[in-house]
Amino acid sequence: MRLSDRVPTGEVNAPVAVILAAGEGSRLRSGRSSVPKPLVRLRGLSIAERSVAQLLTAGVERFVVVLGCDAALVRREFECVAKRRRCEISFVDAANWEKGNGCSAIAAAPLVGDDPFLLTMVDHLLATEMIRDVMAEPLAKDEVALAVDHDAENVFDLADLTKVEVCEERVAAIGKDLATWNAGDTGLFYCSSRLFEGLARAHEQGKFSLTDGIRECAVQGDVRAIDVTGKLWLDVDTPEAFREAKRRIDASMAKGGGDGFISQYLNRPLSRRLSVALSRTPLTPNHITLLSFFIGLLGAVGLATTDPWFWLAGGILIQVASIVDGCDGEIARIKLLEGPQGAWLDSVLDRYSDLAIGLAVTFAASQLHDAVWVWPAGFAATASFVMASYVTKEFQIQFHRPYPEFLVNKLKRRDLRILVVAVGAVIGQPLVALLAIGALTHLAVFQILVSGWRATSVPHRC
Repeated sequence: MRLSDRVPTGEVNAPVAVILAAGEGSRLRSGRSSVPKPLVRLRGLSIAERSVAQLLTAGVERFVVVLGCDAALVRREFECVAKRRRCEISFVDAANWEKGNGCSAIAAAPLVGDDPFLLTMVDHLLATEMIRDVMAEPLAKDEVALAVDHDAENVFDLADLTKVEVCEERVAAIGKDLATWNAGDTGLFYCSSRLFEGLARAHEQGKFSLTDGIRECAVQGDVRAIDVTGKLWLDVDTPEAFREAKRRIDASMAKGGGDGFISQYLNRPLSRRLSVALSRTPLTPNHITLLSFFIGLLGAVGLATTDPWFWLAGGILIQVASIVDGCDGEIARIKLLEGPQGAWLDSVLDRYSDLAIGLAVTFAASQLHDAVWVWPAGFAATASFVMASYVTKEFQIQFHRPYPEFLVNKLKRRDLRILVVAVGAVIGQPLVALLAIGALTHLAVFQILVSGWRATSVPHRC
């Protein structure tokens, strides 16, 4: 196949994605009453919604869902998903879906026409990077591409794996019982209409699985292997795989760096447990952001009084708000709802909460101490909270990279500021705590200012 024959479709318009949701899913449904597999809940989302959401995150916007078993129930679920996720989903009923998933795949032919399309199964978890890597591969006009994993240790159920023999980036053989193989079928395909021709030839021979159709295409040399080794994927078709899916989704809650010491060792261990519980509710990340904000404001009300018992309650509440503040991002990652709007809302409300806490402590101190320095000192300490956020973002804008994760950067983080003020309130010294953490934060801001100044300095030549 000449490189010039390949059309880089993925860079301009994302292809339609065909999701096979026709199967009975008997192995996973065992012990789960009569709930159709696509409707089984997996960390707050149905398997159907998760299959759509992971493709949406990768840039896909249009979907064709192939129905079979419990078609009416499954279709209704996908229609609800389309409304929630604001995407376009078309449906087709597969004739003879009971014979094999090849019958399901060929049913999509009239809806995709001659355009290239992604193909996957409803019960497959696929990493966003993996889907994007596959779409980024130029696809030839009469070619089928299969994402393969060359690392057998990355396969959860090796006995059930569809094996692939790859030779010079082409699929030479495929099947569950291959004696010689060097890769595994991940269940993600990037296809031209050539796939339907292979499926038709397999059907003529009385073979009705998708693998049979791929094998027919491979005989003609039309199946290319796309190496996605190292990317996470999982076929969730057994109770054991379902438990592994929950474990992997829970692991995805990790922020991936950027946490301070308090978040890392105190807040995150608590917020992750809370997020798992919250994932079972209809609450969205934005709901949780607002909840954290109002808990923080309620804590600030307690800190604005002169009663030590209210300080105690206020200190506890602002620390609880800090813990809950980590749940919005975790829920976004669990439910595949990450987006710039949520991050923007969280950042803005955090600044308002910081101001409310700092000014509340200052106001209470002004009622207890008849000294002119209280307001200027409290205001200066509170200003450090806002400046810490500002200089960090400004550094990244100016130098196109985040500020290095040095000790100074962690000492100015919000998690530490909130905990210090909370502890100060609990022991009856909220103003002392505010001034102390304010001074430390100003020192951290000054250090970043110096780093940025040096980075922009140009030595003068004599």
